[in-house]
Amino acid sequence: MDKEVKNGREKLFTKLREYKYVLLVLALGLVLLLLPTGGGEKDAVPETDSAPETPAEEPLEERLEAILSLVDGAGEVRVLLTLTDDGERVLARDSQSSAQSDRSQTSDSTVTVSRGGGVTEEVEVSYRYPLYRGAVIVAEGADSAAVRLELLEAVRAATGLTADAIKIVKMAGKP
Repeated sequence: MDKEVKNGREKLFTKLREYKYVLLVLALGLVLLLLPTGGGEKDAVPETDSAPETPAEEPLEERLEAILSLVDGAGEVRVLLTLTDDGERVLARDSQSSAQSDRSQTSDSTVTVSRGGGVTEEVEVSYRYPLYRGAVIVAEGADSAAVRLELLEAVRAATGLTADAIKIVKMAGKP
C-alpha cells in the first residue's frame, strides 16, 4: 500500500512538473486578484447646480480684475460687466418615437452618463458664451491716457466689446 501511495505521489509530481508554467500563471493571476486596488479615495465628482455652468472656474470679472491690475500703472482695478444674456449649455438630447394604433408619440429626454456610485452627469454638446453689453473699469491709474488705452484694448480683447461700450474711470480716494 505504501508503494501505491508513493507511486501516486510520483505521478502527481510528474504532472505538476509538466504543467508548472500553467500553474505559475494561475497562481500569479490569483495573487493579482487579491491585491488591493486604488488608494482608497474616490474620485472627486463636482456637484452640479441648476444654474448653467461656465467653462471657466471663476467669473470673467474676477479674472479681468487680476489681469488688468498687472498693467503697468493701472494699480488696483475693479471690473463690472453687464450681460445681454448669460450664455447657454447645449445638452445632448435623445428622441424616441412610438406609433400606437391611430396616433404617434414622441418622447424627448436629456442624455446622461453614469459616473459610478449612483452619480449621473448630463452630456454637454457645446457651450455658447455670454454676450456682453458693456463694461465699467475703475482703476487707480486711470488718469493716464496710456493706461486707459491699455485697459481698453485688454477688455476689448477679452469680451469682444467695442470701445464705445467700455467706460474707464479713476478710482475715488486714490492719489
